[in-house]
Amino acid sequence: MVQTDSQLDEMITDFRRMLPVQSATAQAIDRQEPWQKVALNAVAEGYVEFANELGRFIEVCVRRGV
Repeated sequence: MVQTDSQLDEMITDFRRMLPVQSATAQAIDRQEPWQKVALNAVAEGYVEFANELGRFIEVCVRRGV
């Protein structure tokens, strides 16, 4: 599980590289949209595991008060 900001950045960067330019998820990442928007686009495009991982990271942050 992703546990630090740098790990999150790396996960998002790696995921972004595999996305086609016209992908709504890619465009949301490129525009630095809020994580909720990125996750919603990912789910809509079938990238459910990525959205789940992003959600788990945010959950850990909330629990830690970050």
